[in-house]
Parts: sequence; structure tokens; C-alpha cells
Amino acid sequence: MDMIEAEHKCLLVIRAPITDDIDALSALFSEMQEHYRRPVTFDQAWEAASLACRAPETTFDPRVLVADAGGALVGSIVLNVTFPAYELTKSLYIRDLYVSAAARRSGVGRALVNAAAHLTYAQGYSALDWTTDAGNVAARRMYESCGARLLARTYYRLAREDMCT
Repeated sequence: MDMIEAEHKCLLVIRAPITDDIDALSALFSEMQEHYRRPVTFDQAWEAASLACRAPETTFDPRVLVADAGGALVGSIVLNVTFPAYELTKSLYIRDLYVSAAARRSGVGRALVNAAAHLTYAQGYSALDWTTDAGNVAARRMYESCGARLLARTYYRLAREDMCT
């Protein structure tokens, strides 16, 4: 590990985003959408970041955490509330976890997952669930290193372009 990487890890803070983070989070969301080959406009990214930076007001508002490395946002995790979950409880679902290209493989993803797990149980949710692409070996290793276990489930999506008329 070089000195830059060591300093980067020491300065990492996982926290809820604030209004002052909208521009930086908007840029991170834009990078994420480019990474997944689903680019969005500046306005779309800014609107999503604005929503992410609002504190939850109701039970089903998303919960968001950001990874702040010395004042630069290098990752985010967006959690949605699901109901009913295990034994008719509420749980949290990781909808998006993203680490900037420059900060990958430095512990940011693991720190975000661990912070999300702590938030989940501190706020009384029953579980933290998520999916990842079956072929994303690096993500699967990272998740399993956090203590997550693989469930035997099949995940479906019906997008607008997939709908039968």
C-alpha cells in the first residue's frame, strides 16, 4: 500500500449527505450512470442528488450514506425501505452502491456496506438485502468479506421496454 492509499483510508468518513454535498454527489451519480452505460443529463443527476441529500422524513424515504475522503465524495450507498420483509418487518435494501473509479479497491465499498449494516440494525430494521450481477466477482468477494451470505434467489425486472402489450 502506498502513502496516498494509506492517507486515503485514514481520512475516510462515512456519513449522511448534507445540502452542501449536492454538487459533488451529482457528479458521483453522473459517473455511476456513465459506468453502467446509462448516462443521464446534468439536471437528472442534480435532482437525484438533491433527493439523496434530504434527511428521511417518512418511513419509506430512502436512506443515503456517502464516503467522504478528505472532503471529496468517493462513494455512496442508497438504501430503500422494503415491507413486508422477514416476519412482516421492515428491512433495508441496497439499491445502489457506487465507489468512484479512483477510490476502488481501497476499502470504500466495504466501509459503506458496514455503515449501512450498522444503520440498519440501529434504526430497528430486520435485515439488509441487495443484489449484484452474478459475474461481478470483485463485488461478490467484497460483500462476502463483510459477512454477507449468498441467498438462492432469482431476481427479476420488468422494465418499460420489456413489457408485453
